[in-house]
Parts: sequence; structure tokens; C-alpha cells
Amino acid sequence: MNWLNELVNDDQYEYESGPAEPPTESITCVDCGGTCHLLTHPPEDGLWLTGDVVAYRCSDCLDRWDLVLMPLGE
Repeated sequence: MNWLNELVNDDQYEYESGPAEPPTESITCVDCGGTCHLLTHPPEDGLWLTGDVVAYRCSDCLDRWDLVLMPLGE
């Protein structure tokens, strides 16, 4: 990862690539308790991978949430 032009490597967030838990269509907004809906379209091959980032938007407060997909089973 490159943060402000300084190379940073934080191994605790390094995962081997592979299949990820697929995102749910909606989540609960942490800020207001409303419903956040998935904005990100699935990959063309339908396979979500570990480390993919998906975005959700709350229909009540309009906050956006970006989540990183975790490996299957975690």
C-alpha cells in the first residue's frame, strides 16, 4: 500500500487471493439504523474475490459505506 508516497506494508491486512463471502443486498446503517443497499455490481464472471471493495448507500441518511470482502468462512 502506498500512503502519502511512503510504502507501507501491514501484514495483518494481507490475505491470499481467492473466493470471498459474497456481499448481501443490504446492510444496517451504523449511523442511523436505516437500510443500506448494495451499489456495486457483481463481477462479470460472478466470482467475488477476497479484497474486493463493495459500496453501500443508506436510503435514510444517504451515508456511503465501503466494505472489503473477507475470505470464505471468515
